[in-house]
Amino acid sequence: MNFFNKKSKADKALKYFRQAPAYHNCAQTIYKIFQDEYGITNDQISELSKHGNGKAPDGLCGAYFAGMELLKNNPELREEFSKRFKERSQYLSCFDIRLNYSMSCKNLVFLAANLLEELTTEQEKKNE
Repeated sequence: MNFFNKKSKADKALKYFRQAPAYHNCAQTIYKIFQDEYGITNDQISELSKHGNGKAPDGLCGAYFAGMELLKNNPELREEFSKRFKERSQYLSCFDIRLNYSMSCKNLVFLAANLLEELTTEQEKKNE
Protein backbone atom coordinates (compact mmCIF):
# COMPACT_ATOMS: atom_id res chain seq x y z
CA MET A 1 0.00 0.00 0.00
CA ASN A 2 1.42 3.38 -0.85
CA PHE A 3 1.43 6.40 1.42
CA PHE A 4 -1.44 8.16 -0.33
CA ASN A 5 -3.84 5.24 0.10
CA LYS A 6 -3.12 4.68 3.78
CA LYS A 7 -6.23 5.14 5.87
CA SER A 8 -6.07 6.50 9.39
CA LYS A 9 -7.48 4.61 12.34
CA ALA A 10 -10.22 7.23 12.49
CA ASP A 11 -11.21 6.49 8.89
CA LYS A 12 -11.25 2.77 9.66
CA ALA A 13 -13.37 3.37 12.76
CA LEU A 14 -16.21 4.67 10.63
CA LYS A 15 -16.31 1.30 8.83
CA TYR A 16 -17.13 -0.45 12.12
CA PHE A 17 -19.28 2.07 13.99
CA ARG A 18 -22.90 0.96 13.75
CA GLN A 19 -22.18 -0.87 10.49
CA ALA A 20 -23.00 -4.43 9.48
CA PRO A 21 -22.22 -7.12 10.31
CA ALA A 22 -21.31 -6.39 13.96
CA TYR A 23 -22.94 -2.97 14.52
CA HIS A 24 -20.32 -1.96 17.09
CA ASN A 25 -21.15 0.79 19.53
CA CYS A 26 -18.73 3.66 20.19
CA ALA A 27 -16.63 1.85 22.84
CA GLN A 28 -16.47 -1.38 20.84
CA THR A 29 -15.37 0.50 17.73
CA ILE A 30 -12.38 2.04 19.49
CA TYR A 31 -11.32 -1.36 20.83
CA LYS A 32 -11.83 -2.98 17.42
CA ILE A 33 -9.57 -0.62 15.49
CA PHE A 34 -6.80 -0.89 18.09
CA GLN A 35 -7.27 -4.63 18.54
CA ASP A 36 -3.89 -5.65 17.14
CA GLU A 37 -1.83 -2.94 18.86
CA TYR A 38 -3.25 -3.68 22.31
CA GLY A 39 -3.81 -7.43 22.00
CA ILE A 40 -7.56 -7.09 22.47
CA THR A 41 -9.66 -10.23 22.14
CA ASN A 42 -13.02 -10.46 20.39
CA ASP A 43 -14.51 -11.34 23.79
CA GLN A 44 -13.25 -8.05 25.20
CA ILE A 45 -14.85 -6.20 22.31
CA SER A 46 -18.13 -8.06 22.87
CA GLU A 47 -17.98 -7.22 26.58
CA LEU A 48 -18.02 -3.52 25.70
CA SER A 49 -21.50 -3.89 24.20
CA LYS A 50 -22.82 -2.82 27.60
CA HIS A 51 -20.82 0.44 27.53
CA GLY A 52 -22.41 2.17 24.55
CA ASN A 53 -25.30 4.63 24.36
CA GLY A 54 -24.43 6.46 27.57
CA LYS A 55 -23.88 3.32 29.63
CA ALA A 56 -20.14 3.62 30.18
CA PRO A 57 -19.12 4.02 33.82
CA ASP A 58 -20.04 7.42 35.27
CA GLY A 59 -22.06 8.13 32.12
CA LEU A 60 -18.94 8.85 30.11
CA CYS A 61 -18.94 8.94 26.34
CA GLY A 62 -18.19 5.37 25.26
CA ALA A 63 -15.50 6.39 22.77
CA TYR A 64 -13.78 8.45 25.47
CA PHE A 65 -14.13 5.65 28.02
CA ALA A 66 -12.58 3.10 25.64
CA GLY A 67 -9.68 5.43 24.85
CA MET A 68 -9.02 5.99 28.53
CA GLU A 69 -9.09 2.24 29.15
CA LEU A 70 -6.58 1.61 26.39
CA LEU A 71 -4.26 4.18 27.93
CA LYS A 72 -4.74 3.10 31.55
CA ASN A 73 -1.09 2.04 31.85
CA ASN A 74 0.23 5.31 30.45
CA PRO A 75 -0.77 8.20 32.76
CA GLU A 76 0.94 10.85 30.63
CA LEU A 77 -0.88 9.88 27.43
CA ARG A 78 -4.10 9.35 29.36
CA GLU A 79 -4.01 12.89 30.70
CA GLU A 80 -3.24 14.35 27.27
CA PHE A 81 -5.99 12.25 25.63
CA SER A 82 -8.49 13.50 28.20
CA LYS A 83 -7.42 17.12 27.76
CA ARG A 84 -7.57 17.05 23.95
CA PHE A 85 -10.86 15.11 23.87
CA LYS A 86 -12.56 17.60 26.19
CA GLU A 87 -11.13 20.60 24.29
CA ARG A 88 -12.75 19.36 21.10
CA SER A 89 -15.95 17.77 22.39
CA GLN A 90 -16.57 20.23 25.27
CA TYR A 91 -17.94 17.46 27.50
CA LEU A 92 -16.99 13.97 28.64
CA SER A 93 -20.38 12.59 29.58
CA CYS A 94 -22.64 11.15 26.94
CA PHE A 95 -25.63 12.93 28.46
CA ASP A 96 -23.98 16.37 28.33
CA ILE A 97 -22.73 15.82 24.79
CA ARG A 98 -26.19 14.83 23.59
CA LEU A 99 -28.01 17.49 25.61
CA ASN A 100 -25.82 20.26 24.23
CA TYR A 101 -25.47 18.83 20.71
CA SER A 102 -21.71 19.35 20.92
CA MET A 103 -20.81 16.46 18.56
CA SER A 104 -22.43 13.46 16.94
CA CYS A 105 -21.53 9.96 18.15
CA LYS A 106 -19.90 9.27 14.81
CA ASN A 107 -17.70 12.35 15.18
CA LEU A 108 -16.80 11.37 18.76
CA VAL A 109 -15.65 7.94 17.58
CA PHE A 110 -13.61 9.63 14.85
CA LEU A 111 -12.15 12.06 17.40
CA ALA A 112 -11.19 9.36 19.92
CA ALA A 113 -9.58 7.18 17.25
CA ASN A 114 -7.72 10.12 15.78
CA LEU A 115 -6.42 11.28 19.18
CA LEU A 116 -5.27 7.80 20.16
CA GLU A 117 -3.39 7.38 16.91
CA GLU A 118 -1.94 10.88 17.12
CA LEU A 119 -0.76 10.48 20.73
CA THR A 120 0.76 7.05 20.28
CA THR A 121 2.57 8.20 17.13
CA GLU A 122 3.91 11.25 18.98
CA GLN A 123 5.13 9.03 21.80
CA GLU A 124 6.83 6.61 19.40
CA LYS A 125 8.68 9.50 17.76
CA LYS A 126 9.85 10.75 21.17
CA ASN A 127 11.16 7.31 22.04
CA GLU A 128 13.22 6.95 18.85
